[in-house]
Amino acid sequence: MIKWINFLHIYQPPTQDSAILKKVSEESYSHILKLADKYPDLKLTLNISGSLLEKFQENHMGELIEGYKKLLESRRIELTGSAMYHPILPLIPESEVIDQIALNNKKCEEVFGDLYKPTGFYLPEMAYSKKVAKIIKDAGFKWIILDEIHFPNGQVSDKTKYILKDIGLEVLFRDRKFSKSFPPESVVENLEKINEKYLITAHDGELYGHWHKEEKGYYDKAFKNQDIKNLLVSEYLNELKETQEVEPVEANWESLGEEIKNGNPYALWNTSKNKIQKELWSLEELVYSIISKNESDPNFKEAKSHYDKGVSSCYFWWASERKIDVFSPISWNPTEIEKGLNELLRSIRSLNKLDGKIKIKAEKDFNNLRTLIWQKHWERESKK
Repeated sequence: MIKWINFLHIYQPPTQDSAILKKVSEESYSHILKLADKYPDLKLTLNISGSLLEKFQENHMGELIEGYKKLLESRRIELTGSAMYHPILPLIPESEVIDQIALNNKKCEEVFGDLYKPTGFYLPEMAYSKKVAKIIKDAGFKWIILDEIHFPNGQVSDKTKYILKDIGLEVLFRDRKFSKSFPPESVVENLEKINEKYLITAHDGELYGHWHKEEKGYYDKAFKNQDIKNLLVSEYLNELKETQEVEPVEANWESLGEEIKNGNPYALWNTSKNKIQKELWSLEELVYSIISKNESDPNFKEAKSHYDKGVSSCYFWWASERKIDVFSPISWNPTEIEKGLNELLRSIRSLNKLDGKIKIKAEKDFNNLRTLIWQKHWERESKK
């Protein structure tokens, strides 16, 4: 008997086009609900980002919300906390980490009411740092999930409840190999080779139906298999008796060993060799500095809202120019980068009492970066 802890994260950026949202929702978010209806033994620990819930509301997609509510009521799923707009938490100011967590909780409570009682927390992209872990603990969460590359030494034991040293958060580590495949298929195909009692997978939920079309019967083989039992994360943690303190490595779920060794644990979103990312983060720092000094501005709330959206990980990811795995596109899209740039610019523009000279300088900085982005794009295109 293998006990499978299946963690899914579903999210769409705050600037996502409605047409794309509806396509992904039909192919994936509705698909997950249909799978749960078809397979009564299926259980999922799920992070639904506040940003995605906000998009559901804006696009009148209440039937999806109701579907996930029913799964919550029947304990078929459990929800985690997270950050509202999916920023890379170790890369943003600590006060913004706190705000993003609070915003996400507020949105989830608004949507799910008393059904939203998270004990776990999902770090966007599993981008971990000790300072962020302390904030998560202070926010009242009890556990986090990380990748096995975060594990400091040796091999992860599936029978040990790990506790963050000096912090007290419980932490479980996903199996990277299975998580980066299509788990229903890889679990079934390797069932006789799995020696562990527990198997932990965690990945984007969009893999179900959107990025991967399952047409070989692996859903039946995985979710009807009497040798595979689904557990929620909370159920798994409750079964563990042995405990051990651990100090995870700063990394993310896509980190490479070489990146960690070179002191670059969040390379996909911030690397010194990437000029566009470097300039994006410089502008983020500028915007944060300006709005932090203008909290008395009558339009501060609007300005802060644009900043919150402008630090979403997606805009920095689309500037990384990498192909992460077989299911991912090459991460270069100037239109998507510009969406984030525009949110940061609108933050500055929103401030009513800000000195015009500061606004003019900001406009110039933003225009310079916009030009750099599109110049790079057309140079890439001309080489094809």
